[in-house]
Amino acid sequence: MTAFPTGAEDYESFRTWVWSQARPVARESKDNGETEMEVQARWFGGEFGRTFTGTDGEAIQIVQFGHWNRGAGPDFTECAVEINGERKTGAIEIDLDSRDWEGHGHGENPGFNEVILHVFTDGPSLNRTYTRNSDHRQVTQLQLPQYSWAQGPPDFLPEAFPGRCVAPLAGMSDGEVKSLLESAAQYRVQAKTNRLEMMSNARDNDQALFQAIAEALGFRYNKTAMAVLSQRCPIRELKQLDAIDREARLFGAAGFLDQEIYDETAEPEARTYLRGLWDRWWKIRDEVEAAPARAIRWQLSGSRPFNHPQRRVAALAEISGRWEEFSTLWRSNVNNLEKDVNNLAKTLSHPFWDHHYTVRSKAAPKAMKLIGKDRVRDILGNVLFPYVMGVAEDQWRRFACLGGVDTNQKLKRASLRLFGNDEARQKLFTSYYHQQQGLLQIYNDFCLKDASECERCPFPEQVAQWQSSMNSVVG
Repeated sequence: MTAFPTGAEDYESFRTWVWSQARPVARESKDNGETEMEVQARWFGGEFGRTFTGTDGEAIQIVQFGHWNRGAGPDFTECAVEINGERKTGAIEIDLDSRDWEGHGHGENPGFNEVILHVFTDGPSLNRTYTRNSDHRQVTQLQLPQYSWAQGPPDFLPEAFPGRCVAPLAGMSDGEVKSLLESAAQYRVQAKTNRLEMMSNARDNDQALFQAIAEALGFRYNKTAMAVLSQRCPIRELKQLDAIDREARLFGAAGFLDQEIYDETAEPEARTYLRGLWDRWWKIRDEVEAAPARAIRWQLSGSRPFNHPQRRVAALAEISGRWEEFSTLWRSNVNNLEKDVNNLAKTLSHPFWDHHYTVRSKAAPKAMKLIGKDRVRDILGNVLFPYVMGVAEDQWRRFACLGGVDTNQKLKRASLRLFGNDEARQKLFTSYYHQQQGLLQIYNDFCLKDASECERCPFPEQVAQWQSSMNSVVG
């Protein structure tokens, strides 16, 4: 891996040191807010890697991740796992808690007798539970280690108010604050680079990038849904299909081609479009469609019509159809990455989606871009630059020139917490994408992990340590 700027290490050391000074806060639960499907998607995407140690010390190597199960039964089938050097084939079940195996009735269900590995994220602190099937055979258990990249704590939004860190930050020079944000951003980007490398090693390079781009298209509300869709419709298979089959598979797997949607669509052009997709979808439906319990859950509220998940699926279909063209940009032309990706994104077009917000909406009078400016920047900042930083030298300087996205609620709250009502500083330190990323990293590391309404957060008192270290470097 290409070496990162030293700011990433500086921020990591500072972050660790600050929390070492914190007063412990008792928490009622270790629940981190993720759903079971989110953990399954991260597992199947390869984020946790292939090599593990079981709860009884077994050496575990994932040889084959298998297939998402579309119906009842274990989560993943046709898997291959080496346990202490012995290769076993069968299924893998993933739960949030080890007790869910019995709580969900798997231990009495013969349909789970093929499970060779039970993966979970949590369990009782005392009186360990064991996984046994209906044949009374013990199943190897694997408790996942702490998550391996900086995705952050649960995505709740605490109250918006200036934090106690406003005063100490106001006492720092612009250069010192810029240094703090830049180092936090470098730490954040390095974590994303590490994640992509882990996924590439566990799966393959194309699929890792395809999933990451799908997540960026899904943004905050539908990130996991788009990740699961990319896993159920892998890029290696989509590339082999023509345009209409590719769309039909993606929209069908997403759950946007059911009879109810068609029946409730009155707009003639939309009905014609849906009929064309359905004529292809019904031929492959039995091979692709998931059972209702395993259907992808989309959040349809909370975003503008332009960002409706159906438009995101349409954009993913267009990108997959031009995958070789896109992938050439971030594999060979890395020095012109921002310009080339922006130019190519402008050429993405679709006769239906250029004028529709959803599959049921009336045509908009004015054409719309399939991927807007902010989504292109998020793909560049969250996926492509972190990728090229892992394989090419001196990309941080180019990344640091990437302009910021339009502000969102989380960014507004982070800016208010750190800079109060100082609009000049808010603008100064959110103009570039890397500054926004650094701000969000600090917000995730401290504001969202604080459970005392800012009162006991260690950051305000310890931020002077960063100022001191900067002065020592300058001195």
